[in-house]
Amino acid sequence: MKKLGLVIVSVALAVSVFTGCSNKKASSNSISIMFQGSDLEQSALKGCAERFTAETGINVELLYTPHDSYTSKLASFIKNKNVPDIISIDGPVLANLAWSGVIQCVEPYIAQDIINDMTPSNVEQCTYPVDKKLYAISYADSTVLLYCNKTYLNKIGARIPKSVDDSWTAAEFDDILTKLAALPEVKWPLDLMWAWNIAGSEWGTYAFYECLASGGGDIINRNTWVADGTLNSEASVNVLKYFQKWGTNGWIVPKSAGENTLYNDKRQTAIAWNGNWNYLTCEASMGDEVVVVPLPNFGKGTRTPNATWIWGISATSKNPDKAGKFLNYMMTDTTFLDIQESNACYPALKKFAERCEVYMDPAKMGIAYEQSNYAISRPNHPAYPTITLAFSDAFEAILNGADIKTELDKAAQKIDEDIKDNNGYPPFGKN
Repeated sequence: MKKLGLVIVSVALAVSVFTGCSNKKASSNSISIMFQGSDLEQSALKGCAERFTAETGINVELLYTPHDSYTSKLASFIKNKNVPDIISIDGPVLANLAWSGVIQCVEPYIAQDIINDMTPSNVEQCTYPVDKKLYAISYADSTVLLYCNKTYLNKIGARIPKSVDDSWTAAEFDDILTKLAALPEVKWPLDLMWAWNIAGSEWGTYAFYECLASGGGDIINRNTWVADGTLNSEASVNVLKYFQKWGTNGWIVPKSAGENTLYNDKRQTAIAWNGNWNYLTCEASMGDEVVVVPLPNFGKGTRTPNATWIWGISATSKNPDKAGKFLNYMMTDTTFLDIQESNACYPALKKFAERCEVYMDPAKMGIAYEQSNYAISRPNHPAYPTITLAFSDAFEAILNGADIKTELDKAAQKIDEDIKDNNGYPPFGKN
């Protein structure tokens, strides 16, 4: 999940040239699956497919695609009307693919006990808002939280939240950063992972849009699907005033400093705003010195992000029942899930979570798993590529001191113009 690549085109409408392996026409007893992921994830999926074939006799053609070329390759399959039976989908792109008719509702093919086992955050990341049905399924999810140097927190007498409902308020967090900035050993109180990019980056949206919702705002109105009046609302402005203060005060780790100032030998940073996937790295370096706490509450309760790579069935699949059978198998294959657990995968199924010691331990990532009850998805809308680019660009400009209202006005206008240019992406905007 660490690599959050920005989808800058609508994959359903993109035109690209692909000259790699092609998706062979599936026989009546085979399915194809397109996916991306690390070496460990590839190996785990290969083993899962082999066990599935041995048990069912259904062959699985694995179409691995590197992360950076995944969008263009999928666009090529879509253009050629040759989409594999199962495709891996980056969560915020689900609405575009469902709206464009690339994927279908998976509910007829997924066992009800698996659907019932999904966490609230998992349900949200897999739901198409038009008909409120599941268009994907997943065993994994993601979240963002605060990794803190316990020694520094103790030096300033900061309380350590024990649950999401006990999270720091925005004012409290601001006060903590002020006190941390005064410690001589702390060069920067806060790392927002600028090294991963903010403007033009999915990290710029994924890691911070939920703060607007926590403060009573949002990127876009999720009933009318209009950004003006919501993204640039007073509530959104008030949230971003905090971030701008931290940026202009020089309290945020600059992009040039890299991504490990929390846990390097110098311990230059006190708090890192980071993803769940970075826990093992922090723990390996810091041991008990690292403590995990929820994101701040900006006034309306802590809200957290969600969504990772999930699994959908193509609308043109000749074997959707067999594709569904494989997805059911994947969601319950303990060998496959145990490999994911070894890499601190964020569990999105309750039974899987019970096997994940890191996420069941209150002293480790228990709060991270609790956050699955507080997640709000990135806007599930066909215009998401425009939405995320407009917001992330505005967010970085604000961190650098630009006028907050002006930047949000410009971002809202870009989003609304895209939606208007596409006649509202019907049936969106009709609810």
